[in-house]
Amino acid sequence: GATLTSAECTGEISSFSGECNYQNFFDNRRADCDIDVLFAGTDPEEEVKKLCRYDAPVQFVEIMGTYQKDRRYFKGSGPLVDGGNYKQDSARLQRFETNMGSETLIGFPEYAARMTYNANNDLATADEPNGYPANMNLFASCQLNTVMCCFTDDSNGEGFASNGDATTDVCRHNLADSPQSNHIKYGWSVFPGTETSTHCHGFTWKDGEDELLGNMMYDISYRTTINKGYLKGVPGAPMCGCVEHMPTVEAAECRTATKKGEIEFTFSYEEGIVSASNTATINYQDCAVADLKKQYVANNAGDADKIAAIDDHLAGDGGCADDLTEYLNEEQFLHESKHVSKYVTPDPAEWSDLVVGEGIYFQPRGIDEAAADAAFRDLINAGCKEADGADRHCIIRRVCASCTSEPHRDIYYKRLTALPPSGTNTGEVYLINTFMNSWSKTPANDMAAGDFALYSTYQDALDGTNAWTWCDYGTEGVYGFPRNCGVTTYMHNQWNSYVRNGAYADHHGFYVELP
Repeated sequence: GATLTSAECTGEISSFSGECNYQNFFDNRRADCDIDVLFAGTDPEEEVKKLCRYDAPVQFVEIMGTYQKDRRYFKGSGPLVDGGNYKQDSARLQRFETNMGSETLIGFPEYAARMTYNANNDLATADEPNGYPANMNLFASCQLNTVMCCFTDDSNGEGFASNGDATTDVCRHNLADSPQSNHIKYGWSVFPGTETSTHCHGFTWKDGEDELLGNMMYDISYRTTINKGYLKGVPGAPMCGCVEHMPTVEAAECRTATKKGEIEFTFSYEEGIVSASNTATINYQDCAVADLKKQYVANNAGDADKIAAIDDHLAGDGGCADDLTEYLNEEQFLHESKHVSKYVTPDPAEWSDLVVGEGIYFQPRGIDEAAADAAFRDLINAGCKEADGADRHCIIRRVCASCTSEPHRDIYYKRLTALPPSGTNTGEVYLINTFMNSWSKTPANDMAAGDFALYSTYQDALDGTNAWTWCDYGTEGVYGFPRNCGVTTYMHNQWNSYVRNGAYADHHGFYVELP
């Protein structure tokens, strides 16, 4: 709550239904409550905004009582999962489900203990701080708007079959997708043949439809555990997380939450503190489309790139065999045939020799960074021409055999303004390092400002058509090209880096157009 210096009003000071925001708080406040007195020395709108986010909803941490219990549960361990007395360890959860589970708005998991960590690790910004836990960061790594839990132990209840819950085949898991759960920096697991029965379910949402995300998270995790006894996750993977961090499985059931009527918010003042609470009637049920992948596709109808992205996480009924064949070929390079958009070798009559690359395109940068940058710039400034004969910079091309997003397997960077000077002083940059490790908008590398454009084909780059429309930038010296830039929206983990692991661009190379 917000601490007050003084106030003439006590008890309930504002009550309303609908959206929790400052305007509703202000319009429905008690007449004897002076806003300037209540929020003396602070910005009332900001204080109410914080109360609406962190106090009005029941915070997820309140369900079991501590961040550590939630953290360990989501990774598939902790007292509730591994404790010796399930009834005792689940007693608090049972009380919450009985008394509040369907009668309150629940906030999506956020924790004060994560605020500084997220800010220091490019998982939040100064303008948009957050305390999201590992594998569930809605800001940085949940771009498919889909969260899933997978359970492998039904021994504390009647069982998957008795509950009518389908089981699924588990295909594989990239261990680098969830290092904060498995404590493994890099590696992968595959699950051919028969494995322990596994039930997965999750929820998916459209942009802007996020009011009940916390309730949906509660439904597929703790509520499922207390009502059905489901526990334990796939080895090496989180038990619950955004699908980008979860194992690839064939299928998952889809769950959702709806509210009956409007949510009622109440703000009170007691002993120098403004606090907020809510009451609601929440219904939990299967989605209109009971299959998670099908519901995701329905939510993203018309966006081919987004629809294709879910295939890397939900392979479809009977899809594990083909998924594993492609994955193992990609990891072990057991190529039965050449993929249509992978393992591209640029035409040497049109493109330079490999400038720098990793994996199957391995080509180290020269030891002298200044000299390597000068050579790179010479290629870019070699005298390429527009169709009308006007001078232009030569196009930079990145091919990426291991990128999971098809548009990111072949990207064309067309420079539109003068290159910033080479060097390490203010306003200078080693451009080659911008692409390798420091994809930053400064100096002079801002797509929105017109410094460059990105394209999916060479012809589009030549014609200036179908340019990408979404781009962001990363921490200098950590994330390389193209960070999370995408054709029309954010696309995670397609960036390269020569100083850290964590993304899919392990096998990529840079070339420059020849004049």
